[in-house]
Amino acid sequence: MGAVAAAEVTSQEIAKHVAPPQENVVMPPLRKDLVITQQVFEERTYYVVKDPVSLQYFRLAAEDFELSTLFDGVRTFGAVRDLWLLRHPHLRLEYTADEINERIVKFANDLAMMQFLAVPGERVKARMDATKKQKGKKGGINELTNKLFFFRKSLYDPDVIFGRMAKPVAWIWTNACFWISWLIIALGAVVFIYSAEGLDQALANLFNWNNLALMWVTTIVLKSIHELGHGLTCKHFGGEVHEVGFMSLVFTPYFFVNVSDSWTMPNRKHRMLVSFAGIYVELVFAALAVFLWAVVQPGWFKDFLFNIIIISSVSTLIFNANPLMRFDGYYILIDWLEVPNLQAKSRALVQGKITSALFGKDSTNTFMARMPLPKKRLWLFYTYAVLSWLYGYYVIYSLIIFMGPHLEPLGLEVLADAFAVLALTGWVAVPLVHFVQKLQLTKEDLKPGGRWRRIAKVFGIPLALFVVFCFVPVQREVKRHGAVELAQPESVRPETYGFIEEIYVKEGDQVQPGQKLAKLGNRDLQLKLVEMEQVVKEYEMRKQKILGIGKTDELQQIETMIASATLRFKRQKEEFEKLELKARTSGTVLSKDLHHRIGEMLKPNDSFCEIASLNPMRIKVPLSEQQVRYVKPGDKVIMKVSAFPRESFEGVVAGKPMELDSTDFPLAFSKERGGDVATFHDQETGREKLLEHTYVVTVEVQNPNNQLRYNMTMRAKIETGRTPFGKIAYRWIADLISLDYLF
Repeated sequence: MGAVAAAEVTSQEIAKHVAPPQENVVMPPLRKDLVITQQVFEERTYYVVKDPVSLQYFRLAAEDFELSTLFDGVRTFGAVRDLWLLRHPHLRLEYTADEINERIVKFANDLAMMQFLAVPGERVKARMDATKKQKGKKGGINELTNKLFFFRKSLYDPDVIFGRMAKPVAWIWTNACFWISWLIIALGAVVFIYSAEGLDQALANLFNWNNLALMWVTTIVLKSIHELGHGLTCKHFGGEVHEVGFMSLVFTPYFFVNVSDSWTMPNRKHRMLVSFAGIYVELVFAALAVFLWAVVQPGWFKDFLFNIIIISSVSTLIFNANPLMRFDGYYILIDWLEVPNLQAKSRALVQGKITSALFGKDSTNTFMARMPLPKKRLWLFYTYAVLSWLYGYYVIYSLIIFMGPHLEPLGLEVLADAFAVLALTGWVAVPLVHFVQKLQLTKEDLKPGGRWRRIAKVFGIPLALFVVFCFVPVQREVKRHGAVELAQPESVRPETYGFIEEIYVKEGDQVQPGQKLAKLGNRDLQLKLVEMEQVVKEYEMRKQKILGIGKTDELQQIETMIASATLRFKRQKEEFEKLELKARTSGTVLSKDLHHRIGEMLKPNDSFCEIASLNPMRIKVPLSEQQVRYVKPGDKVIMKVSAFPRESFEGVVAGKPMELDSTDFPLAFSKERGGDVATFHDQETGREKLLEHTYVVTVEVQNPNNQLRYNMTMRAKIETGRTPFGKIAYRWIADLISLDYLF
């Protein structure tokens, strides 16, 4: 009784202290048709409320849910407040009287906006119109950007169809089927590893222009099956599926299935299985595709199976299973951690700390107050907030970079610029403006002790340190990666026709200038040489006969014939000697399996083998337009190769950079082959072309043990000299801006 009396006294004091206009207003009742499910997260009770009419779902903390149950259409505002304080006396210590009244009023308005209360239609409409107007002011550009890149349209209600489909295949969700499926996935991984010898050809075909169209269609089909897995699993565990529709994700069309009803499932395992179902189905498809891919003959069907493998394994694990974006992996994570709205709450936590650092005090966050994060794992939420922000901005950056090169060949670079500006405005500038607006800075904050002074101190010290650091000279570096591409290998080519009869060298042999490499056979040349030799001998015999009989008048004529025949014989002999292929420079034979070429016919300028010096080795390194202005002969180069990750190879830039031909360049530079140079396939010529102006520089690298070999993947770092950090930062920012906007 004492506790009750104390609560009643406090309530009376609150009413006397502040009597809001709605003190005696009867609060509208909570709707009777709402579906309510109790759940437990981190030993805290929550309630998921489902609106069966609008199919919207909301999660409320136990304290807020109990407040909503006091709205019965009989109690007045004051009675609801008094009863709530009676049941939760600790609120008197956490909030002032005004704050308690304000919180209840705001909560009642929220319930009305969510259409949880039986409020007359005109009042609800007025509130909804006001809310829509406020939202329209907040993020029009942000909403436009989201709709452009992430469009979504509902088509129909598939609940009855999914119910009929789920019953005959109920065996899929049995434990036996579950473990058999994982066994299939594991065996598929083993088969894929053992079939790795066909991987190079498969990857080479992956980005073929014809295969890209096939991959696009395959992605649409697989992701539709992915969504079907979500819907059937939700239906199997008792959920409802009332929405299926069409969506466009970065201009790629998909079907989607809304399984939000899984939020009402009290069993955490069932919720996680619904979120994981799409990934699970794709992994099974990937495993089955591996079994076929390993045995079928090369062709379009093998390429199609490899598309399924890549999309259903690599793609789905990188994107769908990634918890840093609001896809399947995110919802699996929040159920596993038992933290609803993880992303929003983690970011709100960091934003609160930033505000606290700026203004020297904690800011009140009603969102965090209703659903606080478990304090024993705050480090996890700080980490998640930072990583999700970084990853989100990385995706934005990648999207902008992706659009430009792919639209420019089509003459749509203006459209690419427009998309880039829209993405930066909607996803970067607008959220930053909203954050500043929430601070509600006024002129009073400019006065001594105001918040602007605090901001000046917080940012002033780091800014001063940055300015000082701008004058510190640092090493400017140019980094590229790709494959070891020899700069000036000698290509041994015959100067005449012939069949390879003998080969004197093999891959890895050291050769010297003039050393014989191979011998060609040409019967016609050999017969002509014998004939010319015989003609010379005959003329010599005739000369001797003339000298014997003393016919001096014929001597001059026969000597002229001998000289002409000897010259023709010499030329024929030189032509015959060309059948011996010799090295012109010293170096190492690079070509493989030369012994297999015996009997092969070579035409003039056909390549027999390549020879190059491996110590020092002269290789090519690509440079962009921004990088080429820094690189000069004599700059130090440090290289690392994947084959010897713990060793470094030193060298120097051996010449001035030269521009690459857009259609004739080392294919090892291409991104499709492990390099970092952007290219595209020209539909008219069928050849691979450069997307931007690219230069190449020759680097001479020391290779004392001949460890560096042709086509090894490498990373090169060129040290171009020390320069003030501020100059490097300025150039980096300037290079981000298109030249079209600098004039």
